[in-house]
Amino acid sequence: MSYREPGGRAGKPRQVSFKKLEDAEAFAVKVERDKDLGTYINPKAGQKTFEQVWNEWVEAGTLEESSKRNYDSVYKNHYSPFFGNKAIGSITPTTILEWEADQQARGYKENGINGRKNVLSSVFNYAVAAEIIGRNPCKKANPRRRAGEALTPVTDDDIPTMEEVLGIIAEAPKLIRAGFWAMAGCGTRPGESLALSEESMNWERSILTVDHQVAAYGCQEISGYRRGVKRGTKHRTFDQARQTPVPESINEIFNDHIDVFGTWGDRGWFFESPRLNDRHPSYEWFLTQFKTAAKTAGTPQYTPKSFRHFFVSEAIHAQIPLFEIAAWVGHRTTRTTELVYGHLVRRAMDRGARTMHNRLGLKLAPFKGAVVPPQLTPAEDDVEDWGDVA
Repeated sequence: MSYREPGGRAGKPRQVSFKKLEDAEAFAVKVERDKDLGTYINPKAGQKTFEQVWNEWVEAGTLEESSKRNYDSVYKNHYSPFFGNKAIGSITPTTILEWEADQQARGYKENGINGRKNVLSSVFNYAVAAEIIGRNPCKKANPRRRAGEALTPVTDDDIPTMEEVLGIIAEAPKLIRAGFWAMAGCGTRPGESLALSEESMNWERSILTVDHQVAAYGCQEISGYRRGVKRGTKHRTFDQARQTPVPESINEIFNDHIDVFGTWGDRGWFFESPRLNDRHPSYEWFLTQFKTAAKTAGTPQYTPKSFRHFFVSEAIHAQIPLFEIAAWVGHRTTRTTELVYGHLVRRAMDRGARTMHNRLGLKLAPFKGAVVPPQLTPAEDDVEDWGDVA
């Protein structure tokens, strides 16, 4: 059987064979219907391997070099062994479920698997948009997933206690200890903490402007090297800098750090490489120091992100409005904060209800008996009227 792809006479002619006439006729009807609906997919496109489509997806986006490097590592460890050489058109919802089972068998936690599945779904969404495949198999593999649930919620186990935070900071090198304090007390990310400077601090108002970050790649504009500092932060460009309050105790820690180690460069950077003058500490070195400190403190399960979780948790417990918290930590919307820290938000609601009960409930005692409740049964002189109605 012969047919043309969409495009009229310009469409490429195709041929396909069938053993039965009714199968050929059914295929012809489907092709014409797909053309009319604009959902026609070239069968050969689905023969691309998952690896080929993955590389297209990475290059088609606006990922920074550091993010591409991270995605490359994730691909090699979690996707390549299972999907790499498979034709993307052959990957079905069942395949996705088999991959999830394989991840579980390898000992990975549910939160991590869900996060990697969200990335996987983004790749298939790209393939659908690029007309490589007709549908995203991840959606069929998880039909109950609702829109907006791509973010992995934080649990109590992800949030260190105050004692655990102090224990990790106590084991941190003095050279960057103030950066650890910034993560826990100001909610900054690791790269943002390394880019603290005199210029970013409003000492009088105790406000930190977060407008730079130290990253592994893409820093030639300022530092002249691939690694170093650059303008802008995650999800934001330089002209979209955010501000976060600096607690008085953290303010003193920053001052003490400057007194001991000084600053360097035009902006008065706080942290300098322990090996090279006039260079920022590397991002990887900072993460290694945190990992070592956490392990020495007996809490190896925590990462720098755990300190941001601590900051947000404490802010929610203090009943600070979510729109303020979202702005401080750099969430795009309060919806992000609600999805990630949902269980804490719900507890805040409970505390709010109890607070109002304590404020109002105790005050109602003198009024008990003074307020006449509404009459729920008819008075005696109303009985006859009720009888007439009946």
